[in-house]
Amino acid sequence: MTKFRFYFPDNKDFVDPKFDGRDNSRTKYHRQYDDDNYPHEILKELPYDGMLVSLAGVGTMQKRGKYYEQELTEDFYFLGAREFLRLNKPKFANVKLMGDCGAFDYHNEFEPPFTVDELIEFYDRGGFDYGISLDHIVFPYFKNEEAKEEYVKKGDDIHELIKESERRINITLKNAKEFYSKAKNYRFEAYGVAHGYDKASFIRSVKELQEIGYRKITIGGMIKSKTDELLELLECLGEVREPDTEFHLLGICRFDNIPAYVEAGVTSADSTSPLMQGLKGGKYYTLGENEQKFQESLVVRVRQCDHDNVQKHIDKHRDELRHHITTLNENNEFDIDLSNNALSVNECIKRLELDCLKKLQRFDETGLDLDITVKALIAYEKVTNESYLPSKLTPTKLGPLKRNEEKYKAFLDQRAWRSCRCGICEGGLMNILFRSNQSNRRRGIHNLAIITQHKNRVVESLQPQSKQEK
Repeated sequence: MTKFRFYFPDNKDFVDPKFDGRDNSRTKYHRQYDDDNYPHEILKELPYDGMLVSLAGVGTMQKRGKYYEQELTEDFYFLGAREFLRLNKPKFANVKLMGDCGAFDYHNEFEPPFTVDELIEFYDRGGFDYGISLDHIVFPYFKNEEAKEEYVKKGDDIHELIKESERRINITLKNAKEFYSKAKNYRFEAYGVAHGYDKASFIRSVKELQEIGYRKITIGGMIKSKTDELLELLECLGEVREPDTEFHLLGICRFDNIPAYVEAGVTSADSTSPLMQGLKGGKYYTLGENEQKFQESLVVRVRQCDHDNVQKHIDKHRDELRHHITTLNENNEFDIDLSNNALSVNECIKRLELDCLKKLQRFDETGLDLDITVKALIAYEKVTNESYLPSKLTPTKLGPLKRNEEKYKAFLDQRAWRSCRCGICEGGLMNILFRSNQSNRRRGIHNLAIITQHKNRVVESLQPQSKQEK
């Protein structure tokens, strides 16, 4: 039976369930974590098959973690991962927990800041299903000799780089041997980590891990690689992979490639990409009822006028913005009256923001006056986006800006959020705008729901025909 699990890394990506983007209201006396919901709590269907938690993020009782405050670290060790992450309800029984050391977070250090024993204590007290051995990440990866030559041409010392990479690979393999021996006494299943700077070193790592006894191996350090490099590496590793060895891709999952992953022996991967594409990239995913391929739209952006970034923009370009707003008014590029010279630049921009939000909310509720809504949206964008200022608007910028305007209009016209039943979109357009941290994170959580639907459909299509017929 074909299987492919998607793990979502825990980075405290939760939201206030009572947030309302129409007036930015939230839980009264809001307390992060206590009042917030994880994606699996706020969405109607499971947005992942498992969660991955890093020791570097949580920390130990003696060493501060990157993401967790001391109080949360103590709660994590006291409650265990499943209860802390609120996965201890029957409906989450099949959600797996995977732990790793978080090597990316200490990649600049000479040695890993943790010991094998500290890592095992983390997995044991956390109650993890799977635990990944202590590794030291290797960058960069060279797909061939030509890539190494290009590196040399830049003036970098490749011999020192390879020497350092070999040192890190040796640390990783040494720790893997110790970890495998000690992990036999605990309930979690052990994963080894394969690192390399080229195909040969990766192949050597996989072979040595298998000789130690590992049949679950993570492929690390490829997060910066291109798709063709990753797929080519997996094909090469297939030549030495034992039939019962399963690969996990650490920190990387390009969901279009799931069939190729499965063919190469990859049974799981973890990634924050769908959430980050929404949170920082302004992307909104959709998946038609009978479609397998998800689509990406660019959600409309309405910057917060009172936000520090917009206020700095106003202070920096105050004189130009005064003339810019006057010109936009004369050209009828917005539908409110800003001809009163007594209005400050801040007041003008605030009124344009309120007009834009009012029309977006009305369009969300009625589906009427698309052109009028887009007009208000673009007018506000032109006074809050530095690239639209006359002194900055070059011919090379004009094309991308126009395309963004077209994408905004297409997103609104499609009104996909109105038919989505993920558990986020029912709150309306104002809850998924590219605007506040709460709305941005909600959009990312919506993307998790869509990408998991896509993943499930692809995996189902890969099942043997007889299984599908049943």
